[in-house]
Amino acid sequence: DTSWDAMFALLLQFKTKNGHCNVPRRHAEQGKSLGDWVSKQRFKKSKAALEQRRVDLLEQAGFEWNLNDKSWDAMLALLLQFKTKNAHCNVPSKHVKQGKALGQWVGNQRFKKG
Repeated sequence: DTSWDAMFALLLQFKTKNGHCNVPRRHAEQGKSLGDWVSKQRFKKSKAALEQRRVDLLEQAGFEWNLNDKSWDAMLALLLQFKTKNAHCNVPSKHVKQGKALGQWVGNQRFKKG
């Protein structure tokens, strides 16, 4: 499908410029809604409706299917840094590290656990 291939080429251009494939939802390249296209690829894969050839191409390009996992892992790394420095994980609720609301994130994790 030439339109899919054209959008994939735009994604590769985006990656060359930005160093990643995490296109913001409303981002456009050359008048094309690349962010929407990327979101649709994630959605289609989640419903097992994306051809394996396309999945393989996206993965070879460094495409990340679940951005929440990456974000969670990054916050965990910040928490581990906090623990190393402070010898505990009782992060104040308003504590911010590297521009990330670590204290709020820790509180949310505790709330989710119940």
